[in-house]
Amino acid sequence: MPPVFSFHLRYDDNTHETATSQRQGEVEDTIGRIYQRFVEPGSMAHGGTIDDSRYRLLRAKHEQFVRDALHGLSSGFVVLDASQPWLAFWTLNSLSILGSEISAALRRRALDTVRRFQVAGGGFAGGDRQLPHLAGSFAAVMALVLIGGRDAYAAIDRMAMHRWLMTMKRPDGSFEMHAGGEVDVRGIYCALVVASLLNIMTPELVAGSAEFIARCQTCEGGIGPFPGVEAHGGYTVCGLAALEILGRSDVLDLGRLARWLSARQLAFEGGFNG
Repeated sequence: MPPVFSFHLRYDDNTHETATSQRQGEVEDTIGRIYQRFVEPGSMAHGGTIDDSRYRLLRAKHEQFVRDALHGLSSGFVVLDASQPWLAFWTLNSLSILGSEISAALRRRALDTVRRFQVAGGGFAGGDRQLPHLAGSFAAVMALVLIGGRDAYAAIDRMAMHRWLMTMKRPDGSFEMHAGGEVDVRGIYCALVVASLLNIMTPELVAGSAEFIARCQTCEGGIGPFPGVEAHGGYTVCGLAALEILGRSDVLDLGRLARWLSARQLAFEGGFNG
């Protein structure tokens, strides 16, 4: 059954206009003009039936875009100098999702590239001669998993990784993203994904992490970056996923969380806000 769209489900600010409600109105105006092009003629009396049968993911073009990126990026990507493991992960993961072949030559190139980011003391940096970072370590390990094979897994110094993760661990159960860096729920998620994939989960590594995430749940039900801060979709994903890895989602009020998540969907455009 084709989706039904209504131009009447606009955001209601209850006559208390704010900068946020103004911006939301602008977004809905823009989206409404786009949606209007797809609404079947004569269907507006029934809310507006959208005909999207002609539109499909352009798989071949997406794959070509990714493969082109593997041969070099424009100078504008210099801003991602500290995110080089992410570039490897994003491109390899895109090919994997598209069901595209990862050739032996690409596999060797990717392995040689990611291996260079590993720091002698443990963890992976975002680029050459940089500090090891939890986000970079997450992306590097995920890229190596996508590369696969005994040589890719052997490239990871698992014991050094565990020692380094323990230096990022704080007494309250949280993790620094890097030495002296920011502390939020992302750190717990990145650390636990890495530890679970590498089979280096230990009681001392996970001690207090579930309780820290529980303290990040707000009165609304979502999860913020750290206790006492507004909830956000990104941190909620990280917090809930980390608790699932630990098998400790019971520490949350899941009913409140479900209500908060439901409220994130916007009626007019159908998407979700943070």
